[in-house]
Amino acid sequence: MNKLILVRHGLTVDNEHKSFSGFNDCDLSQIGRDQAQGLCEYLKRQDVDKIYTSTLKRTVQTIEAYADYRGLEIDKRDDFREINFGLFDGLNYEEIKEKYPQEAKEMMILSEAYKFPQGESLEEMYQRNTKELDKLIEENKDNDKNILICSHMGTIRNILSHLLTKNNDVHWNFRLQNASVTVIDMSNDFPIIELMGFIPYSEDLIRDPYRS
Repeated sequence: MNKLILVRHGLTVDNEHKSFSGFNDCDLSQIGRDQAQGLCEYLKRQDVDKIYTSTLKRTVQTIEAYADYRGLEIDKRDDFREINFGLFDGLNYEEIKEKYPQEAKEMMILSEAYKFPQGESLEEMYQRNTKELDKLIEENKDNDKNILICSHMGTIRNILSHLLTKNNDVHWNFRLQNASVTVIDMSNDFPIIELMGFIPYSEDLIRDPYRS
């Protein structure tokens, strides 16, 4: 592999409602579609050989125009999905506090061992994401292709953590806007970040980056 390009999906309707959006399969909002258009125009100047996404439609909607432009099939992978928020998926924090007050208090401890009710923990997500990443790297180890993964903020944080430290200790040290671009040089089996969180569209379209 030559370069690994990581793209976060565009703004979604769940993002706009400040809802927890993990496995919840929401659409891009109109702003997200505008972000995706700016992303596509930027990526037209880049060489990409393969495109991967999660199986959630917000990632496909973000990158499909560019995939069409390049004439590339999108390889969708379940294990690049965001964390499974379980019972909290699709709810905002106020709704969670009202429906699940005790669980809401426990959630705010932010322990990596905390498991969302009927969902998963950050550690479980890390293992799921990075197992898929290692599989993808192995599949592409004997070529000099540029690989693009369009996924989620949590997934990209896990990928960066894994490549740099082989654990998720620095998971929370990365902040990524919707439809942003991060580029990693993978050519010498020593990951080097070339570009981090680049925003390829008008700043007027920037929204809250803290939602998945």
